[in-house]
Amino acid sequence: MRNKLLSVLLWIWQLPQNLLGLFLIWIYKAKEQRYVDFPSYWTSPKITFGVSLGQYILLHDNPSDEVNINHEHGHSLQSRVLGPLYLVVVGVPSAVFNNWWDRVFHKKWDPLRRYKWYYGRWPEGCYKRTWWQRFTADVLGGVARYG
Repeated sequence: MRNKLLSVLLWIWQLPQNLLGLFLIWIYKAKEQRYVDFPSYWTSPKITFGVSLGQYILLHDNPSDEVNINHEHGHSLQSRVLGPLYLVVVGVPSAVFNNWWDRVFHKKWDPLRRYKWYYGRWPEGCYKRTWWQRFTADVLGGVARYG
């Protein structure tokens, strides 16, 4: 009974991203995969990205991509802590200042430079270990990248 109550409270705590996650699952007609109990992983061949929204992680159909699974799991842990602030604190910087910025301004960069730039920024992953960089998706998901 206590676990059910905690699950409901967590779902409400993460309400904005949970609703957005369910919407994307519906849009992409994603299918649930079972890797671990929490969060639930959804895959679709139509998805060309990875995103963690509350208790839902959406990925491309590549279940062997353990690095991306762990990275997105790190985002889900950020979501558990930040709750309704997650979309502002993590979602906007990731989508706008990392993904969009990279696609617009780094088109001529070689792939390795773009990769290092993207995963060297908040909230994805950082190579230095200052106090706030311990809360990035890579660190929380146990992903070790080179830098």
